[in-house]
Amino acid sequence: MSASEFLVKQDFHSDRRTPVSWVLSHGMRHWRVITMMLLGALGNAALAAVPPLLIGIAFNAINQPLPDYVTVTAMAIWIVVSQLVRSVVQLGRNFGSQIIGERLERDTRAELYASLLGKSMTFHGLQNVGDVMARATNDVREINLMLNPGINLTIGSAMFIAMPILFSFGIHPTLFVTPLFYALAYPLALRIYLRELSPVSDMVRQRFGVLNAGLSEALDGIETVKGAAQEPQEVERF
Repeated sequence: MSASEFLVKQDFHSDRRTPVSWVLSHGMRHWRVITMMLLGALGNAALAAVPPLLIGIAFNAINQPLPDYVTVTAMAIWIVVSQLVRSVVQLGRNFGSQIIGERLERDTRAELYASLLGKSMTFHGLQNVGDVMARATNDVREINLMLNPGINLTIGSAMFIAMPILFSFGIHPTLFVTPLFYALAYPLALRIYLRELSPVSDMVRQRFGVLNAGLSEALDGIETVKGAAQEPQEVERF
């Protein structure tokens, strides 16, 4: 958007040089919540790798001429303990991501509204009302989803790729090949996928703006629509 004709007073001024700096300037205001979310996401992914390792130890203990039931029992107890701890970590992760997502959506909506109020009449005269509405509703909501569950899924996926690479070689060298191949192929596949997704995503946003514009026009001119008995045509157009 263009520069404001005048500035509306706000409690916080974000860093708008780049999208990343803008998100960071908002996020660092809530660094305690972000820390809880990140530690929770890392801890959850790390503890998810514990049961397979403990099950392997238990299997080796039982698969002997003289089964070691003490080790099997200990591994069962540790599996339960690790997953109880993981549930607490998950709660911190989900709680933190929900809070930071809602707060960033709230702050973004307030900043956008203040920015729109500061724009000139010329700016508003040139803008499609439906597109502005789409930005103030749907696009702002996407920022929330970027953090909740976006960050959780990103960190979790990265950890689930990293954990097998870190631990599989210590179990058996041949187990190292598959996760390594996947880790190398995944960024390439993701790049191709995002290249295909980007124009589709842009088209969806444009269509959503057009839809909002049509709805706004129909409701603003509802007397004309009803007076000309155009309800079926408006429904079909929508």
